[in-house]
Amino acid sequence: MKKTVLLFALFIGLLITSSGFNRTSLNTSIGKSAPDLALDKIEQVIKQNEDSDKYVLLAFWSASDGASRAAVNNYNSWINSNRPANIDFVSVNFDKSESLFHAIVKQDSLDPSRQFNVSGNVARQIINDYHLDDGYGSLLIDPEGVIVAHNPTDSRLEEVAI
Repeated sequence: MKKTVLLFALFIGLLITSSGFNRTSLNTSIGKSAPDLALDKIEQVIKQNEDSDKYVLLAFWSASDGASRAAVNNYNSWINSNRPANIDFVSVNFDKSESLFHAIVKQDSLDPSRQFNVSGNVARQIINDYHLDDGYGSLLIDPEGVIVAHNPTDSRLEEVAI
């Protein structure tokens, strides 16, 4: 009898826990809709691009992650050199120090209008929604809000920029 009650309680617990879990909203696979961002300023840029048939190159980085910082610099240079009319670049930084963020933006000659710094609960929400616990990366999102590439190469961006 105790085993039956225990199994029943375990089943109810799993049922309650799983009822609030929506796997599709957390999925950042190619072909899936990009999760909403927890920051209105960035979400506004993406929604504006959906209305204008633009792609969004969304990059996540921090000063402590050299690979992601280098990628943001590469994307920033590519955007500035090619000036594609149909791609907008949005960069999200997770440094806790806003002054460090501004110093790096200036030092690396990043376009400040494309750079956003988040921390605290907002950063944790974005990290969870975009599965960034194992490292930062970039997504190419089509005008319908669907992810079409992870860490797109320059040649992939050129294909889209045609």
